[in-house]
Amino acid sequence: MKKHLFILSIIVLACGCNKPIDLDLPAYSSKIVINGEANTDTVFNFQVSRSLPIMQSNDSTGYLLQDATVTVYDGSALLGNAQYQGGKYVLNQKPLPEHTYTVNVSAKNYTTAQSIFSIPKKLNITTSYIDSIGTDNTGFKVGQITVSFSDEPNVKNYYRLLILAYDDGTLTWSPFNFTSNDVVFLNNTKLNDGSYIFSDRTFAGRTKTLTFSVPFGTAIGTPKFEVSIKTFSEDYYNYLRQTDQYNQNGNGVTNDPIILKTNVTNGLGMIGGVSNARDTIQ
Repeated sequence: MKKHLFILSIIVLACGCNKPIDLDLPAYSSKIVINGEANTDTVFNFQVSRSLPIMQSNDSTGYLLQDATVTVYDGSALLGNAQYQGGKYVLNQKPLPEHTYTVNVSAKNYTTAQSIFSIPKKLNITTSYIDSIGTDNTGFKVGQITVSFSDEPNVKNYYRLLILAYDDGTLTWSPFNFTSNDVVFLNNTKLNDGSYIFSDRTFAGRTKTLTFSVPFGTAIGTPKFEVSIKTFSEDYYNYLRQTDQYNQNGNGVTNDPIILKTNVTNGLGMIGGVSNARDTIQ
């Protein structure tokens, strides 16, 4: 009985020690958020939204800003204003390699935000496919894809590799789930879309050649494969790593919020400048 009374006393004392604390925090100030990938393969398109307090996921007004003014410059030359179409602001021009662009976004009741980014130099790639280099342990033929590209010297380069296989029965492309012992894939988690990102740390300034075994029946019909290698900055590389790990580890449901890289002044978000090299294997 004494033991129980002692425990009860501790609980009562602990409950009595709670003291509410009122924090005089400044009012939350929402910012413009700009996200997008300026890719040499596609026209300019950006998502423009607003930031929300950390404990608020949304409200009745939504988070997209549909009445913003989005202006795109190539250096100091005005390219035009992007127009709102289906959730994004689109300008019907493609970014060019080795150009630097500025995107200004203004909206009522918000401080004007700006992002400056550069498109990397165009990457030249060569690809080849051999239908058979032998057979597997069940007697089926095994093919091989070879991909080569030259890394620019004296520059930190970052890459995203995606290989798609074609099925002419369904007329669809799907990621080729290859395996490789190459060092760039060691301890390197595949992204949600089936691609891999890596740096040039192990082959800086040299020609990099990658080979992939192709099991029988991987690609059906013609064309067989499409190889895409994107080049981009270190900031965008880190941003892609962060967002993919966040999505794969719970997407905000079972994991904590994270602080993302940004290249937006007076706002938040990331515009990645990307040069895309693609080749189709027939």
